Amino acid sequence: MKPVVVFIATYDTKGAESEFIKKKIIGRGADCLTIDVGVGKVSPITADVTLEGLCQGSAYTAPGIRSIKRGEAVEQVSKLLEGYVKDLFQKGRADAVIGIGGAGGTQIVTQTMRTLPFGLPKLMLSTLASGNTRWYLQESDIMMFPSIADVAGLNGVTELVFSRFAAFAAEAAAWYHNEFPAFNARLNDKKTARVSQTMYGTTTEGVSRARLRLESAGYETLVFHASGAGGRAMENFIREGFVQGSLDMTLAEIGAHLTGGLHDAGPHRLEAAVSMKIPLVIVPGAADTVVLPPMTDLPEKFKHGRTLNHHNPTMTTMRTNVAECKAIGAFIVEKLKDARSPVKIFIPKGGLSSIDRPGEIFYLPEANEALFETLKSGLKESANVEVIEDSRHLYDENFGEDAADLLISLMRK
Repeated sequence: MKPVVVFIATYDTKGAESEFIKKKIIGRGADCLTIDVGVGKVSPITADVTLEGLCQGSAYTAPGIRSIKRGEAVEQVSKLLEGYVKDLFQKGRADAVIGIGGAGGTQIVTQTMRTLPFGLPKLMLSTLASGNTRWYLQESDIMMFPSIADVAGLNGVTELVFSRFAAFAAEAAAWYHNEFPAFNARLNDKKTARVSQTMYGTTTEGVSRARLRLESAGYETLVFHASGAGGRAMENFIREGFVQGSLDMTLAEIGAHLTGGLHDAGPHRLEAAVSMKIPLVIVPGAADTVVLPPMTDLPEKFKHGRTLNHHNPTMTTMRTNVAECKAIGAFIVEKLKDARSPVKIFIPKGGLSSIDRPGEIFYLPEANEALFETLKSGLKESANVEVIEDSRHLYDENFGEDAADLLISLMRK
């Protein structure tokens, strides 16, 4: 059997462009099933699955969807598409899912893509690929391709872009069809003990030392960048059973959530390990940090009376103050206080990041102490949470190794 590319597009506005891409995919040896999610006029070019086909067996009709307001129509067709593509995948008829679109098409297609499992290729050619894609990608493994010109007509530029996109799609489907089963078997191998970690540029040294210790003890490690999406992805991996223990050494996402920073992982951070009852060791690394936009684009509320660090041309980091550190501590306490499995909080009193030490820009021991005291007082009655204070800095010799050893001891028990 040939690999199958499921191709979703709004044929009412992009029929000719979609058929061009479909032919290129077929020319590269894959089958291509097109699905029309256009909610405007009936297209003169017919997809393999029309809007009428999507509506079969549902409470919706194609004329009904076309007659309502666009926003409502997009919402309805998105729901229909989710169920239809999920059924294709479960029947083994989807080796890659791809789409093209502007704002509406990107929303419809990526909503369905986000419901599909990790590893299945998901490729989105979009006019929005160079903008803020967070709403469309979230923590998924969707790949966004910039359309350069709008998806409107066939010419020297668009044909190049579409042909390249088709080549990626056909090759991705072939990879999934032929090679993914071996990776999937490894991912689901119950003999593999797998642990998760979180990391920032300013916690890298301590986290890396811990990772090497874990790997030397036979554990496979998954390190997630604490970028908001990274923390959410880690929580999902834990809930799906791919992770048996967690060494969470970078908590900047909590501060971002509480203050409005860029790397916000949402209100459910730290919940997965507790709910799945897996061994958990927390180091409050980078609790000193909130990531913000570049200095030229800072929101007004962060411009005055704050310690700001030019991290790179696209990012500013802000030092959390005493009140924010107390709030971070309270967030952690709320998530852990009722834990029914063992949790250890390992506190590096010497500093939480590479720039939190004497002489560095984020050195603010009173803020750190506010965090530590909130943790100790809030968790002192918890039967399964132990707070361990250590005089060293996160980067000091053997601190990372000792953090790893705490998790190893919990996992061996």
